[in-house]
Parts: sequence; structure tokens; C-alpha cells
Amino acid sequence: MNEQRRQLLRGYRDCLMVAYIISACMCPITLAFGFGRTLAMFLLSGFVFGTCFFALVTARQAIRIPSFALNLLAQTLATWFTIVVAGAVAFLGGTTIFTRSSTLNSESIHHALGFLEPVPTALVLIGGTVIAGFVNGLFAIDRKLGPGVLWNWISGKYYNPREEERIFMFLDLNDSTSIAERLGHMKFSALIRDFFRDLTYPLLETRGEVSHYIGDEAVLTWKPARGLQAANCVVLFFKMRSAIDARRAFYLSEYGLVPQFKAGIHIGKVVATEVGEIKTEIVFHGDVLNTAARIQGLCAQEGCPLLLSADCATKLDLPPSLILRSLGMRQLKGKASELEIYAVEIARPSNA
Repeated sequence: MNEQRRQLLRGYRDCLMVAYIISACMCPITLAFGFGRTLAMFLLSGFVFGTCFFALVTARQAIRIPSFALNLLAQTLATWFTIVVAGAVAFLGGTTIFTRSSTLNSESIHHALGFLEPVPTALVLIGGTVIAGFVNGLFAIDRKLGPGVLWNWISGKYYNPREEERIFMFLDLNDSTSIAERLGHMKFSALIRDFFRDLTYPLLETRGEVSHYIGDEAVLTWKPARGLQAANCVVLFFKMRSAIDARRAFYLSEYGLVPQFKAGIHIGKVVATEVGEIKTEIVFHGDVLNTAARIQGLCAQEGCPLLLSADCATKLDLPPSLILRSLGMRQLKGKASELEIYAVEIARPSNA
């Protein structure tokens, strides 16, 4: 099973889980009709809403509208339509369960339509549209800013500088200058857009955040608890490789190449704070970022696409498929003392 299919199955599983949790909250209301019918309604409504919202999420990811306003409007209408369709199916199924009659039976339809009075129905539809628009607006803004950034601004978490430990990865496209010369700046910009778009799912899976973009380079960050868990900060690199490889045919047909990349990782204390008045941004200051960038600069020299500092390597518990190899002490540009550097490689199967 390829990575794309696994991602779809995980997404469907997550939608079903959320739908069943919401459905479980409604069970106390229907318990008066008996445990058996309540259980049947729970299973039906969770499946219907979970499936419908998985279809919605999948469709939203496939459709890209350049205009923020039009994109928000389209997503709101799609969400509203999904709620109406899922609600109608679940409601009709529920009526059938509670009246113990066929779904297409005129009595079942009569019972179902009996609840659809004009005024309450209009209020539900209008309220659903407003809620869908509000929720989609928050998600759209959160997507533009990055996961968690909106809440950090609302809460004022970084209004004053605060120190915290962070893992940073500098991820850079290989041979970007020669690629840009070959493709031209318009085509190269489209390549960068598609390349970073394919970073989305691996980054979400490994619970990372985008600190900022610098041309064809992305600066990614994790809190230690998230980045070290299951070696997420390292596993991301290989998940990204799989995501690009899954789209190999697309990149070859569109750009005549498959993008390759390198990365450097370091961990340490940084200071995070909000800066700017006209344009506000949460930024990180500290030697950790400079060190991570220098480590990434060693990748071409060492012939290894993924390097990390000993500070990070010693805290990792890698999966069996990956191994660490020490490259020894290296003098990084701008650093007074040498730093031990490790390469991360895919473990070769034993001949035994």
C-alpha cells in the first residue's frame, strides 16, 4: 500500500472518529427509545457524517481557488451542502429506526417531513450557513498563518519575548540556481509552490510547524515533545521523500525533473516574540537557527542529504529502518567551537 493510500485511510479514520464522538454525545437524548435503537442510530449517524465529511475534506484538498474570498465562499457552500445531505440521510434513517418501518414507506417519510416546519427549517439552514462560514473562515486564516499561530496571537502568548526549547530543520531544494535557469522564473516558482504543497501531509503527520520560507528553503520547527516523539523531526524528511516519489510522474511531465532536497537539524534554546506593527509576525531568535542552517550547508560537502547535531541525535529514538552515523567533529562557519555531526541513513537489510 503506497503512502497516498495510507494517508487517505488515516484521514477517513479520523473523520469517522470525530463523527462517532459527536454521535455519542447525542445518545443520551435517544436512550428513551431503547438501547437497541439508540445503538443503531449511533452507528448510522457516525458512519454517514464521517463519510460525508471525509468526502468534503478530500474534495476541498483537490480544489484550489486562487481568490481567498471565493475559496472561502466555495468551502462554506460545500460544508453547508454536506451537512444538509448527511443530516437528511441520518434523519431519514433515524426515523426509520424509531418507527420500525421501511425507509421508503410513506409513513416514514410523513414522520420525517412532520419535523420540517418552514420557520424552524429556515432557522436551521441559516444558522448552519453562518456557523459553516465562521468555522471555514477560522480554518482558512489558520491555514494562511500556520497551525497554532492564530491561537498564539489571540492569547498573546508571544507578545512579550519568551524563551523555549525548539527543534529546527532547514529544508532546501538541491541545485535550485541551475533549475531556475533551466525552467525560467515563472516555471521555477510553480515548482516551488508544488514542492512545498507536497510538504503539507508529511508535516501534519509529524506535528511540525512552518516557521517561515526563504526563497526555495523552508524553516520548520517542533517543540521537543512533538519532534522527538517517534523521531518525528527526522521521519518527516523520509515521509517527504515518499510524497515526492509518489508524484514522480507529475513532476517529470510538468517540469522535466523530480525535486531533490537536503536538510539540517539542530535543537536548543531560542527566544520567540511578536515583531512588527504594520505586519505582525511571530519570529524566533537564537544561535540554534544559525547552527541548523550551517549544518544544512554541510550536506553537499559530506554527500549526505540529512544531517543533524549530536545534541539532537543523542535524544532520538529512531525506528529500525533508520540509523545514525557519526561524521566526527566539524567546524561550522561562524562557530567558535567544533560540533559533532551525524548523518541519518536508511538501514540496509542484513545479508544474514
